[in-house]
Amino acid sequence: ATFLGGKSDEIGHGIAVDLRGNAYVTGETYSSNFPTAKPLTGYAGDADAFVAKLTPTGRLLSSTFLGGSSLDRGYGIGVDFVGNAYVTGSTFSSDFPTANALQGSFAGSVDAFVAKLKGSRLFYSTYLGGNSYEIGSGIAVDLRGNAFITGETYSSDFPTVNAVQPMLRGYSDAFVAELESAGRRLLSSTYLGGTGYDEGRGIAIDLRGNAYVKGAT
Repeated sequence: ATFLGGKSDEIGHGIAVDLRGNAYVTGETYSSNFPTAKPLTGYAGDADAFVAKLTPTGRLLSSTFLGGSSLDRGYGIGVDFVGNAYVTGSTFSSDFPTANALQGSFAGSVDAFVAKLKGSRLFYSTYLGGNSYEIGSGIAVDLRGNAFITGETYSSDFPTVNAVQPMLRGYSDAFVAELESAGRRLLSSTYLGGTGYDEGRGIAIDLRGNAYVKGAT
């Protein structure tokens, strides 16, 4: 058991474990001196997402900030069988770090983000959102390295592909999206909701690639 933080506030939102028992943690930090190891970037904004990897005995193997000049939060994290971390969350930053992006530009007041990284290497990082407000809350990874993301959207133009529900039905809807392993293409993406307020909070994948989603309506 360990503290993980700097001189200000931190919240850990998501955790995953690889086959060796290493723990991968994401959340938000308001500390410029948050402990880092092999970082991608330095502290950049009002708050940054963080991604940290700890050994089974609690030693820090890697730890990095992930964010732009405004408020960024990491909410969900998954890990594949070779130790790549997949992170989703929310960003208010028009300069959030992107790489090999499906969506390279900030689209609304708040966008979800999805990133794949290992230590100081960023394989891809992308915005995911429409003209209003999105949060990425949960993420899971299949055996091919495809990322399945859920969260909530208030945007009538959230990107959809092969959608079960192609249109926003309520004040907000949950969304469920599958992003290919290279991060450049959506394999599927759909709204999921009724006429009121809906949000996706967690997601899991079975061996056949079926997604199981939970949330609130």
